[in-house]
Parts: sequence; structure tokens; C-alpha cells
Amino acid sequence: MTTGHPAIETLTGLGLNRLEAAVYVHLLANPPMTAYRIARGIGAATANVYKAVESLANRGAVLVEDGANRLCRAVPAREFLRQIETGFLERGREAERALAAIERKIDDERWYKLDSVPAMLERARSMLAGCRSVAVVDAFPALLAALVPEIERAAERGVAVHVQAYAPVEIAGVAAAVPSMAARSLALWDGEQLNLAVDGRECIVALTEKDLSRVKQGIWSNSRYLSCIVLAGVKAEHTIHRMRAALGQKDESRCLKKILLEHGFFTGGGVPGQRELRTRKAGRSK
Repeated sequence: MTTGHPAIETLTGLGLNRLEAAVYVHLLANPPMTAYRIARGIGAATANVYKAVESLANRGAVLVEDGANRLCRAVPAREFLRQIETGFLERGREAERALAAIERKIDDERWYKLDSVPAMLERARSMLAGCRSVAVVDAFPALLAALVPEIERAAERGVAVHVQAYAPVEIAGVAAAVPSMAARSLALWDGEQLNLAVDGRECIVALTEKDLSRVKQGIWSNSRYLSCIVLAGVKAEHTIHRMRAALGQKDESRCLKKILLEHGFFTGGGVPGQRELRTRKAGRSK
């Protein structure tokens, strides 16, 4: 009975083999017992169950009585899963240090296809974490929600973050602009959109399924030209939507003037990627 429990598939995904998972699940659902009783309960060879119990004990999933009977009991699931999580994070940090020693920084400015939503979001978070000057985020609700913590951290560092949202949202340190046609845009695309550019150096342009199960179309690039174009376009839309929201206000003229003054883009020299493009142009003209 235990060998068919759905939790077994989950545990095998966490690194246990099927017999170890079956033993652990059986012990969770029953009082402490010997390996022999476990073997009878799950219909497995006793010798193999003894090995599975030993492996589980070494993993911290099972406690074995210090006595003649050698009764086995399962460590509570929450405690065991926290052990797995902690171990995974530690191994991840070790791998990061080892890989950092051999990783080569590449700046090829090609366009690369994005196929995985989790990978796309992780790339977006990394871009925001590395942003030093200005970022624009044009995102539908689900994708925006996944990026809010990193957006807030960027704003806290002093990055000028301009967010175009499609539903009211609270983001610390950021005034999000919501287009008047937001509902129409959401219905038109029938998916989740993300247009992101940081420092005029990197950009993501992507459309996913509504449930975030798949990237319909998506690219990432560190092309300075493309990133500056995406940055300029989203920033211009952001400004237009802010101006539309200001129309009809009591101090409309002052608000519009303030928004336009805040729009400064290339002329202010605050976009690193744009400065790098100018430097290249100057170098070629010599």
C-alpha cells in the first residue's frame, strides 16, 4: 500500500530512491517498528530495507533505537525537509564558489532565446540586483509580483526604477504607472508580458502563458543598442501614462511640467549603456 503513495514521487524528486521513500512514508504513518516489520509492511526484501534504513538514518530522516530491538521511527516531515533544504543551499553555495573561479565574463551582445519561465525570472532578478543607475519594468500582474522584492531592493539602493503595471500595486520607493487601457491590454495578449531593461545594458522582452507554464516568445540580450531602445520606449510610455493620469487634476499644469522635467533620458547622461554607445561611436570616428 505504501509503495503507491503519491508522496513517494515527491521524495524521489528530492534525492531518495523509491525504496528509501517507501520506508520513510511507511514509518511516518505507523508507530516505531523494526526493519523486518517495515519490509513486511511494504512488501520489500528485508536485506534491502535494512540498507534503506541505514541510508535514511545517515540522511537524518530516520531514528534507530539504541538497543536490541533496533526500532525505527521517522523524523517529522517538516524537520527532515528543512534538513534537505539547508543541505541543498549549502551545496549550492559551494558550487557557486567553485564555478565562480572558472566562469568567464562574456559580453557578446547577441540575442538569446528564453525558454523557461523560472530561468527568465531568475535572469530578471539578477539584472535588477546588478542595476546601478536606471531600470524600466513593463510587466503584467503575475510576473510583476514575482519581481517586486528585487525592484524594491533596487529602489532602496538609489536606482531610478520606472514601473508600468497593469493593476494597482504597492512597491516601496517606486511610483508605478497604470495605463488607462490596462484591462484591454491584459485581454488582448492573453498571457503575461515582461519588458525589462537595466542601465541600457541588458534587456528582456518576453510573453508567457497566463499560468506562467511556458514562454511563448522571449529573448534576453546585453546589446547596448537594443537595451537602450527598450529602456527609451518603456520610459516614454511610463511618462505618457503618468501625464494622462494628471489630466483634469486641480494643479494639472504644474503636474504635467513636473512629469516632463523628470522624463530626462539620453540628454542627462544617466544611462551607462548609452554612454558606452557614444564612446564606441567616438572611437570609430577617430
